[in-house]
Amino acid sequence: MSNENQAGLPDPQDAYNHLFDGVHAEVFFGKLASYGIQPSSEKEAADLFQLAGQLRHVDSPEKQASEGSRFGGAVEALNSAFNNTPAGQQKQAEAKGEAIKQAAQQLMQDSDVYASVLSLKAAEAAVLAGQE
Repeated sequence: MSNENQAGLPDPQDAYNHLFDGVHAEVFFGKLASYGIQPSSEKEAADLFQLAGQLRHVDSPEKQASEGSRFGGAVEALNSAFNNTPAGQQKQAEAKGEAIKQAAQQLMQDSDVYASVLSLKAAEAAVLAGQE
């Protein structure tokens, strides 16, 4: 990548680190916090990332909440039945698409995130063009 293209953009490694720390880690630990899980040290945080990476490759992971509700089984069975219908699958796809749009819209407002994405895309383009 030429110095002209790099003007104003962070180094690709710094850009990656910024996106990982500011977006991925924030979302990951926010989701865990919603379940009452918070790492108490850097080692625990690293272990949670490692667990998530390993669980990503498990076929058909079942996620179960242990709320202890008498109606939990019925709700789970009904959700499973509904989610296997075309209408349920469409609703899931729409909800996922809307969540992605909202997250993207929020992240677009952060100029550091924008610059980091541009830096990574410019580095990727340079590699694809054989310049790196």
